[in-house]
Amino acid sequence: MADNKLILVCKEKQLAEDIRKVLISSGKIADEEIEFWEEKTWDVKRKTGPVSSKMLFVGAVKDTEALSCFIDIRYERWGILYGTNPRYAIITADTVYIKDSARYNAFMTDYNDVMGSILTPPAEEPSSNKVAKTFSTVGFAVATGGASLAAQKIYDDNKALADKANKLCLFGVWHFAQNCLGEFLGCGEE
Repeated sequence: MADNKLILVCKEKQLAEDIRKVLISSGKIADEEIEFWEEKTWDVKRKTGPVSSKMLFVGAVKDTEALSCFIDIRYERWGILYGTNPRYAIITADTVYIKDSARYNAFMTDYNDVMGSILTPPAEEPSSNKVAKTFSTVGFAVATGGASLAAQKIYDDNKALADKANKLCLFGVWHFAQNCLGEFLGCGEE
C-alpha cells in the first residue's frame, strides 16, 4: 500500500486493538499500515475535507449509514454485513440474528474455530467471584430499596449485547480480511 494507511474507525479502543490483530494475522497488511481513529476523530475529519486513505468502519459508527448505500455488499451472515467500494469498507453487526441460544452457540462454534488462534480468550472469572458479585449486588439492592438490582440487570444485559456485537464484528473483520482485504487495499492501484 503506497504511503496511505488503512484508517480503522470504531467506537472502542480495545475493539480496535483486537481488529488490528485480526487484520495483521491475515498477512495482507502490516501493523504500521493501520491507523486507528475514534468515532469523534472521524466526525471532525469528515467535515474538514476529503481523506485520501482507505477507510474501514467497524460497528455502529456515527454517520456511516449514508455511506452504506454506496457499497457493494460482499457478505451477509449471522447478522454480520460487510461491503466495500473503492474508498470505504463497512462492517456492521446486528445481534438480533443470534438472539436464541441455538444460533448463538452455532455462531460461537464458528467464532472460536477462527478467533481462538488469533485472540487470546479472556480468563474465566472464578465462580466464587461471581457468587461474591451476586451477593454484593443483592446486598446493595436491599440497602437501596431494590432499584439498583434492576439497574444492574439492565447494565449486564447491555454489556452482554455489546460483547455479542463486538464478537460479530470481529468475525466479520476476519472474514473480510481473508476474502476482501487484499482486493480492497489494491483497488485503484496498478
